[in-house]
Amino acid sequence: MSDDHVGCRGWDRLGTEVLFHGRHLTLHRDRVVQPDGAEGTYERLTLADGARVVAVDDEGWVALVEDAFAPLGRRLLHIPGGAVATGEDPEAAAARECEEETGRRPGALRRLGAFHPLPSRTSAVTHLYLATDLRPGTLRRDPTEAGMRACWLPLDDAVRLAASGTLTEAGTVTGLLLAARLLSA
Repeated sequence: MSDDHVGCRGWDRLGTEVLFHGRHLTLHRDRVVQPDGAEGTYERLTLADGARVVAVDDEGWVALVEDAFAPLGRRLLHIPGGAVATGEDPEAAAARECEEETGRRPGALRRLGAFHPLPSRTSAVTHLYLATDLRPGTLRRDPTEAGMRACWLPLDDAVRLAASGTLTEAGTVTGLLLAARLLSA
């Protein structure tokens, strides 16, 4: 195998040590054989998968929520979503998160795709859905979302905000672009 293909080889895990186990994540330090054959260590996180939803009403307006994020130290505008509970179907999680964060229950959900938000540090997957036929539901935000507020924008405006870099959260940018593409087809 030539040197330019070394990166295609996998990593072999020789052992793992749990450095921290918390409510939302586990931090591991693995002993590994790297793709170049050298032994080393690698830190990785175990996180729950996520489900995100692009909720679009009958007039073509999309729900965005604004919430404070402790690691960023600021508020961020993004599409609704959250963790997929152990054993929960990602589609059910998307419907639940949509209702909890916007007060609207999807009458129809369509899968947009999935992505790995941070593949160098976790195997977690974020599942994306398009919610339509929105119906009144029950707003049920958890205590960490006490300051969350929902706003509605025309989908085209939200896509422009994503394309301009105003919206920066990965699931939001990906979800909006995929939903706009699907709805324009």
